[in-house]
Amino acid sequence: MTLEEISYVGQAVAAIAVLVSLAAVYGQLQQNNKIARADLTHSIWLSAGAMNLSLYDTPEKAELMHRALYSTGPLTEIEKLQMRSVIGVALGVHEAAFNAHKRGLMEDGAYSTLEQAARLYLLSPFVQQWWAEAGRRGHDPAYVALMDEMVAKINAKRKTRADGA
Repeated sequence: MTLEEISYVGQAVAAIAVLVSLAAVYGQLQQNNKIARADLTHSIWLSAGAMNLSLYDTPEKAELMHRALYSTGPLTEIEKLQMRSVIGVALGVHEAAFNAHKRGLMEDGAYSTLEQAARLYLLSPFVQQWWAEAGRRGHDPAYVALMDEMVAKINAKRKTRADGA
């Protein structure tokens, strides 16, 4: 074997080594992406859970949420202000999840559960009024479209039930 042939073999081995290294780097990137996705999903879950627990952690807060969400009694102006903030935070957590999910950074099942929670909030006339008056401004158009679609479906079901009763 000549020196030139040995050089060609060396170059071929080096090229194979580079391809193997690139495959290993790709595999590591895929694993890092899975870990980051799981970590982000976990972080959003913790934020949503902590926020929801804080809304109901005293009888007074639970009673306020019940009155506001189910229209079981009047709200003072201070309570209305408090509820507007609560709704902004609650739906803000959902919007963060929506954006993470849209970018492939959140697990499907976890996102679906948070979307269902947003639907539950949107059952409330108070929340729908907040969304119509203030909530829609300054958000991703895709998120606004999703929320508007949820509101429309909820109201269509209500109308169907009312017409059938």
